[in-house]
Amino acid sequence: MERYMELLLKNEEQINIRTSYISLYELSIILVILILNNLKVFQIYSYANAPVWKLSLAFLLILPVILVKLMRFKGAWVKYAIITCSVFASGLCFIIFNVQATLILIFPTVLVSLYYNNKLTFFTFALTVIITLASHYTANYLLLPVVYKTTTGLKYVILDTAIPRVLFYLVFTLVIQMLNKRTLALINNVHKVTQENEVLELQKETAELKGRMDEREKISRDIHNSVGHTITAAIFALEAAEVLRPNNPEAADEKTQRAIQRMRESMEIIRSNVRMLDKSNILTVLDLKKAIIVCCRQIELDSEVYVKTDFTGLSEDVLDNPLSAERVSFLYGAIQECITNGMKHGGAKHITVKLFVEEALLYTEIWNDGSEPVSFSEGGFGLRKIRSYVDANGGSLNFATGEGFTVIIVLPLGGLE
Repeated sequence: MERYMELLLKNEEQINIRTSYISLYELSIILVILILNNLKVFQIYSYANAPVWKLSLAFLLILPVILVKLMRFKGAWVKYAIITCSVFASGLCFIIFNVQATLILIFPTVLVSLYYNNKLTFFTFALTVIITLASHYTANYLLLPVVYKTTTGLKYVILDTAIPRVLFYLVFTLVIQMLNKRTLALINNVHKVTQENEVLELQKETAELKGRMDEREKISRDIHNSVGHTITAAIFALEAAEVLRPNNPEAADEKTQRAIQRMRESMEIIRSNVRMLDKSNILTVLDLKKAIIVCCRQIELDSEVYVKTDFTGLSEDVLDNPLSAERVSFLYGAIQECITNGMKHGGAKHITVKLFVEEALLYTEIWNDGSEPVSFSEGGFGLRKIRSYVDANGGSLNFATGEGFTVIIVLPLGGLE
């Protein structure tokens, strides 16, 4: 869910730009209306004829573009500033154009529907109600000539005009909110299905990766089982030949020839297996990246934890760098262990897995927002096994505390081992 909300926040910046441009379009339409009014195409009945009203309206409609495009402000407050400008501008439109611009009061609510934000919608509704009452009071009472300012007139403005329009606006807002919730649910479902499809696709690639790793493991076992025994037998034969040579040179030569034949057979087996390890079976940093993405997405789908991946420190050249199957398997398991520990012992809700390369060293950082664990589990890829592996392979294991807890695994990038 949080990954989905993160996408909405990124989309928010684009919406800020769009709504600011919409304000400019609104200003353009208002200018056309004023020009047509001056040309006597139609007549606007209003007592707000002072230039300050029109200048204030223009400023409120231009301000969003200044904030978003010129000053490039970002943050949650920007959307509130844009909507506030829109609401006040709508109120000024009503004051300037009076009943001819009644529908303009719902315009900010239409804009806020683009954000899919309940808090912003409630804020817009509350502010619009206040501005609606204030604009009705200003246009239909405060700016009227003294002769029309009576208690009865004020009652008419508020009770018979403003409040009914506020009630109609309430109904409109509720309908917009219902549509927003429905749309938001559909978008969320689409995002979830898309994410699941991505995981399935990555799982297929990971299955191929696992098959290649299993094949390498099988080849290693074959070499150990066949070649190991053959070489051991050849060593025994050579030792026996050395003992027999002083008394029985012929028997010694025969054992030596057998040992040589066994060694040749072993060499052929090794060559055969090495040929099987062609380039298609070489694992790369890209394979590791795909495996980590699958691991993190599966954990997200199976739990309430948000797991973010960061591969910005891996260039295209680094992604093609070969890695041993053993190293890929180790890092995959180590990341799983660290994430599990963060959830289980630290109570983490947000986790970030970061891979990057510096000076031919591959850094794997697993950060979580939980508390510092007292100890790591000893089973699986526990602390001892992680430390043992990195020490044996010229790497290091470090921890960082402060805002959360971070495990830092550093290994030589290298090639195949």
